[in-house]
Amino acid sequence: MQLLGLIPCLAQAAPLPEQPVPPQVGPTPAAPGDAPPVPDLPGPADSWLLSVWGGQSPLVQTLIVVLLYLLANRILQRLVLRRIDRLAQRTENDLDDRLVHFFRKFSGIALFFLLLLLILGIWGIEVTPLLAGAGIVGISLGFAAKEFIADILAGIFLVTDRPMAHGDRVKVERIGGDWGSWGDVIDIGLRRTRIRNTDGVVVNYPNAVLSSSVITNFSHEPQPLRVRARFSVDLDADLPRAMEVATRAVEETEGVVSGSVEVVLRSIWDQERGLLLPGALLEARYRIEDVRERTRVRSRVLLAVVAALKEARIPLPSWGPAAPG
Repeated sequence: MQLLGLIPCLAQAAPLPEQPVPPQVGPTPAAPGDAPPVPDLPGPADSWLLSVWGGQSPLVQTLIVVLLYLLANRILQRLVLRRIDRLAQRTENDLDDRLVHFFRKFSGIALFFLLLLLILGIWGIEVTPLLAGAGIVGISLGFAAKEFIADILAGIFLVTDRPMAHGDRVKVERIGGDWGSWGDVIDIGLRRTRIRNTDGVVVNYPNAVLSSSVITNFSHEPQPLRVRARFSVDLDADLPRAMEVATRAVEETEGVVSGSVEVVLRSIWDQERGLLLPGALLEARYRIEDVRERTRVRSRVLLAVVAALKEARIPLPSWGPAAPG
């Protein structure tokens, strides 16, 4: 009887056997506070194109990149830029023409730099240290090549500010030099601007120096350009008659716009030296159609004026200091 009484107590004290846990299907739920699971992404080997590319030798990869570079450069130059150039030519403003000309030169440099980076990556050369080192070297070279950078920036300003364009007749005040400062613009580059002067010599002006100079553009205005030619007659001469004779002579000169001639009395006193001039300084003002004929027309004007004054027996000054400019 005592044994029968101990059986319920033992049954309560004995632990129940553990039940097997069924395996969980699907992803394990995230615990509170944990980051969401990141799905597995396919590697490069899962892509057919990347697998084919990775199976090639570095030499073959380099040749493929070079061919793609040549193809991209041809498409950019022949298709994209040519169409943009055609659209720019239809507009009246020449700013877009200059930007296309500038981008045509800059795009080739950018594509070549990208090609160089790709080739270095193909041959296993780390590009990041090179770029970091290039940044340090670039800073050092920036101080050493500040004139080079200044020329490029000045070239951009010349394109955007448009003080002159291709084919314009200009006069550069500061850097004329021995070859003269008159000329026609034949090219505006990244670093230098080429101007063919009146002697036929092509002068390469640094853009930084050119942008800081005074540039007179004689091609902006479509109307005829006014030109001045100065000459002197004797103080005892009949000045009104001398001016009338000179006016007729200039009007009949080839290259002078009809009805644009005016002859005025410029001065009889030398302000710099403080003395009376040896003759009355007259100035013939007239207009011409082509600024490139300025010197030739002025030469013909002076020859005609001198011949007309001599024929009219109007005396010219024969002594004394030169007339002021």
